[in-house]
Formats: sequence, C-alpha cells, structure tokens
Amino acid sequence: MSMWPGTAKSVCPRLLWAASLVVLAATWGCAADGTGQVGSLFGPKGTPWTIRCLEIQGVYRIQDIEEFAETLKRTPGIRPQDVFVGDEPDGYSRLYYGRYFCRTNPRTGKRPLPRKMREDLDLIRQLGDGSGRRYFLQAMPVRMPTPDVGNPEWALANVSATYSLQVAVFEPTDNFWEYKEAAAQYCALLREKGYEAYYHHGSACSMITVGSFGPEAVITKRDGRTYYSDEILALQRDELLKYNRLNGKIYRVRSDTGEKVPVPSRLVKVPHSVEDAPR
Repeated sequence: MSMWPGTAKSVCPRLLWAASLVVLAATWGCAADGTGQVGSLFGPKGTPWTIRCLEIQGVYRIQDIEEFAETLKRTPGIRPQDVFVGDEPDGYSRLYYGRYFCRTNPRTGKRPLPRKMREDLDLIRQLGDGSGRRYFLQAMPVRMPTPDVGNPEWALANVSATYSLQVAVFEPTDNFWEYKEAAAQYCALLREKGYEAYYHHGSACSMITVGSFGPEAVITKRDGRTYYSDEILALQRDELLKYNRLNGKIYRVRSDTGEKVPVPSRLVKVPHSVEDAPR
C-alpha cells in the first residue's frame, strides 16, 4: 500500500543594492528575516532558499497539501522539522522543505546550490509509491517565501484604477532579502511626504507605485504612437518620482550609444487578480 496520499494534483506551472543599503539600514533599522524573527538587513551566509516540493490549487488545496506534509514528515531520510506549508495569495497551497543559504559566485555570476540542498532535492524527487509513481518530480529550488507586509489599505491590487506610476522596485540579493519590508517602509515614507503611494508584492520582487489613473493616462496620437498624459508627465518631473529606483538607488542601463542612463518611472497596469500579478 502506498504511504502517499493520492487525492491531490501537482500544478507546476527576477535590480542592484549597494551604498544605498547602508543608508536604508541606518534609516529603517532591522527587519524580519523570513522566519518571523528580527534580524539585521545584512546576511552573512547568503540568500535563504528552500525546496518547493508541490503546489496545489482548488477548494481542498489546504487539506490536500497538509496531508502530503504529514506523510512527508514520516518519510525516512526527511527532517520533519524542515517540512512546512503555505497557503499563498495567488491561490496556491505549497509544500516546502528545508532552509539553505545560496551565494552568487562573483566570477561566474551563477548561484550554485549547496551540496546538502542538491542531496535533499534528489531524495525528494525520488519519493513516490510502490507502483513507481513519483509525486515530487517537479520539485525545485526557490527563494524562501516570506509573508506579505504593509498597510493593507495601500496594497495596489485594491485600487480601482487601470494604471499606476511605478517608481521603485525592491528585490532580494545575497546580502539583503527583506525586500517586502523595504518596499512597505518606502511606501510609508512616500505617504508621509504626501504622495498617493502603493506597494505590490510578487514572488521575486516588490514594486512601489504612485497615483491611480484610468485609461486616459495613455494617449494614442495621429502618428499611431502612445504617449503619457500631461498628468503623468507632471509627476515624472518630480525628483522623487522621475526614476524607477532599484533597492533605493537610481538604476542605470547602457544605451545604444554606450552611455549609462537612468531608467525612468513608468506606468504599469494595476493587478486586479492573481492572473495579473507578477510571479
């Protein structure tokens, strides 16, 4: 008889932090480290990752994922204390295993998986029943999930509008993974300064936007090209809203002429559903 439940279906369906981190750390202090504990913005070991074993949708997703979790805890070779689940805002319940710290190799730019993580991943992918069915073949390394934070009233998904002006993005690095906390606090800072600011948390980054606009914010002219309305252009003349900042710092890209130019703020669609939300 199989030791694994058979009722659930597996459904398996991305910018620099430098001197500005010191400024933000001095200004904001500490933030949650993804485990619910309070810790420094700096992580000596690298970015925390985990193994996503399974994700399930549907009415009974929580019950099903918890059943898988309890069985996984009883599996030989598995550390029961490292099994955890999450019912997440995108409509999926997910089963996770382990906590591992990964660092980017400065020479190659790649992030090699720790030996223990590779071993655990191989083991989990082999788990199944006596008929040869494997339940976690789609298991993969992912960044450690963290709870969404921030004033719920400032969540962009709750705004009744078509567009908002994206002015900042926060994403985790080897030494900084409290991107949701940073985004929520930056949103609060803009609010204190009188801006209509909002935040939106994705699985890989959080963005900050300002304002709520209808379809008239984008104008199509006779030449067939689209342009921002005068209201949007006025906002982009504001020094705080002019650029699309990355982790608190003006982000620059190389132009066709080879010159490094700052990335301007831009209109984004308001995500009114999980399908609209970035993953």
